[in-house]
This record gives sequence, structure tokens and C-alpha cells, in this order.
Amino acid sequence: MREKWEGLHYIDVFAGAGIERLKESGVLEWGSPMLAAHARFPFARLHLCEKNKAKHKALTARISRIRSDCQILCGDANERIDEIVREVPTRNTLTLAFLDPYGLHLEFEALRKLSDIRADLIIFFPDHIDALRNWEEYYLRNPDSNLDRCLGSGADWRSIMDTTPTDRLAEVLRNSYVSQIRSLGYCEFEYQRINMKGHPLYILIFCSRSKLAAKLWRGISIKDSDNQRRFSF
Repeated sequence: MREKWEGLHYIDVFAGAGIERLKESGVLEWGSPMLAAHARFPFARLHLCEKNKAKHKALTARISRIRSDCQILCGDANERIDEIVREVPTRNTLTLAFLDPYGLHLEFEALRKLSDIRADLIIFFPDHIDALRNWEEYYLRNPDSNLDRCLGSGADWRSIMDTTPTDRLAEVLRNSYVSQIRSLGYCEFEYQRINMKGHPLYILIFCSRSKLAAKLWRGISIKDSDNQRRFSF
């Protein structure tokens, strides 16, 4: 990768404070931006965004101790994605975008803008912890709901929910989302279901235009004995 591309960039638009406390153990661990900042083969540049001002301040302090060339924005990722895309060179550059919102807060229009650059995507899709839990009470009667913004125009999720058996809702909803992303030019998709104590929570969706990228994803996402995957970037 480093020999083929002049620059490798990393985008993380729900970056957090850089350190996370694990819920079950209480142990502090590096968040995704700190992992990227310490990558064995450094990215040419990190592009980070965090909406919470206190977390943004902490993130800036932590990252700045390691690197001084990062773009670290404060604000809504969907509103500031244009600034990030403008900072990523369009020639001879490959980008990895890690899109990890707390819920249905990543709008499809942000993906559309990211598709203008050569970017592979790792998307957190909160089907069980948000979409399937809240669609009837919060999203069904709101044409501008989080679910509508996430899936994008043309995704007829209301018909899906109305006609699909309950045990297939997650699968069909995911396929609808992937179909929307496919319209942006992505053709390779890999999936990893994340569970907790046997209960499904969300799914990670890897999207690329390259078969090689999908092969690399399968190689680095190795399953542990608990059937969860541990990523080693």
C-alpha cells in the first residue's frame, strides 16, 4: 500500500476523546483516533471530528502530543464532512474512513461526499440498538427521521418493516442500506455482527471498490474464541 500510493489518509468523524472506558471492566483503552495515531506504518494525515466540546479538547491535547499535522474539527460530522474531503488529495491517495456514531447519526449525504475521494469505509450500523428498537415509536411518522437520513432518499424502509417477517428485519434492512451505498460506486462488502452476551447489537460494514481491500479486511479481522473479531490495523 505504501509503495503504490503517495499518501494514506485516515478519517474518523465520531472520534470521541481518544480514550474509552470499557463498560464491563472499567478499563481505559485507546479509542480509534489514538490507535490510528500510533499505527506502525503512519498515515500521511489524520482527519478527525468530534461534536462534544470537552471531548474535542481532550482529543486535541492527546493527539497533539503525538502529531502536529492532524485536522481536528469540532462540530457535527455531517456538517463538517466537506472540510475534511477538501483536505484529502484526490490524486494517488488512499483513505480509510472509520464511521462509528453512537446511533443513527451518520447521514447518507455524508457518505455521498466521501465517495468523491478514494476511500474505503468501515461503517457502524446500529440496527438492533437503534433502528429496530426505535423505528415504530420515533421514526415511522417522521419523514425526516434519523433513519431516513441514515438510509438516504429512495430507501423505502417503511414498506420493508411492514412486509418483512420479524426474524429477517435486520438482514433486509442491512441489504437496503448496502444497496444505497452500492449506488455510490462501492462493490465490495464485508460484514461483522457484534453481539454482547449472545444478543445482537450492531453490524460493522466494510465497503470498498477493490477486491484486494476486501481480502485484506478478511485477513485482519480474526475471530477470537468468543466468536468476536479483533482488528489489528
